[in-house]
Amino acid sequence: MTLAQLEPKSVPVDPVDHALQLSEGTFRCVRMQDADGTDAVSGTVNWKPAKSLWISAMTLAALLGGPVFFTFGALVLFLATTATTVCLGHSLGMHRRLIHRSFDCPLWLERLFVYLGTLVGMAGPYGMIRQHDIRDWAQRKPACHPYLAHRSSIMRDGYWQLHCELKLSCPPQLVLERRVAEDRFYRLLERTWMGQQLPWAMLLFLLGGMPFVVWGVPVRIAASVTGHWLVG
Repeated sequence: MTLAQLEPKSVPVDPVDHALQLSEGTFRCVRMQDADGTDAVSGTVNWKPAKSLWISAMTLAALLGGPVFFTFGALVLFLATTATTVCLGHSLGMHRRLIHRSFDCPLWLERLFVYLGTLVGMAGPYGMIRQHDIRDWAQRKPACHPYLAHRSSIMRDGYWQLHCELKLSCPPQLVLERRVAEDRFYRLLERTWMGQQLPWAMLLFLLGGMPFVVWGVPVRIAASVTGHWLVG
């Protein structure tokens, strides 16, 4: 028997299976998996009707209804709900925990924070992971599309980010952790993230009428989503 026959043979490892195995045992794994020909530059920016109509409706309702239904109580409500959904929901829940997995906490608390993050009105949990991770993935490349690099003029970038989506010609594959991908609560939020505003709108109407509804839903969403883009 030769030395070559004694050496262990390497078994090809599927990159997706490897990523899933890593995600089970680490706090953070690479979710965007490259393949042959994967490219962060080539692609087209297309108008996304649901996204555009959603933010347009929230912004229009805020601009028209905000001044008409302004009260100091509604302003306090806006500040309190915006701070709660953005800080606890988007920052701690969506960003720090679900996306970066940078701290540990009980599952019920994670789900509560992610739910609050969904109420910000940008996307569901899976949509937020995809938006964040593909931008991080692209910006680590030698070059990437202007949509992902925010290299366009402020007007074009605002239109792109708030009303469009980028379709890369050869995108990476998103591999979610099984714990997240198979979570029934997160699947529900992903399907219904826009509709999650309705129960709160009805409750706010009972508590304070139209001023609470306008300042607690469309004004809050328009300010949060537009503010998030401006920070980016």
